[in-house]
Amino acid sequence: MAKPRLKLVAPTTKKRTVTPTRLPNANLRTREYLTDVEVQRLMNAAGGNRWGHRDATMILVAYRHGLRVSELIDLRWDQIDFSHGNLAVRRVKQGSPSTHPIRGDELRALRKLQREQDPKSPFVLVAENMKGIIKLLN
Repeated sequence: MAKPRLKLVAPTTKKRTVTPTRLPNANLRTREYLTDVEVQRLMNAAGGNRWGHRDATMILVAYRHGLRVSELIDLRWDQIDFSHGNLAVRRVKQGSPSTHPIRGDELRALRKLQREQDPKSPFVLVAENMKGIIKLLN
């Protein structure tokens, strides 16, 4: 018995490129930043969970100093000078390191966070699962 010959068939599907359906940011909103009132509302909302003080402080520090997620997660206690109220910011992505002043409310929140941290860690933001902090920030 002879095998039937196979013949080439053109594909029935068409390859298409998918264009993004999301509008540019300029069409969605007029500004690319949060106001003080909006940040305060965000901090109040974040303050209602199990680690509320830590999360609210994290939002405040990121907002006041313009920190990226990677800079915020890598923040260490030795970068904070409590006696002079300064924060040594180490930038990523070719940024220039700098020293930022820390306001009183932020300084009090950081001191409280340091007192309540158990077990003690060289990092400011510590979680049982660091993915939880990254997920909250993104």
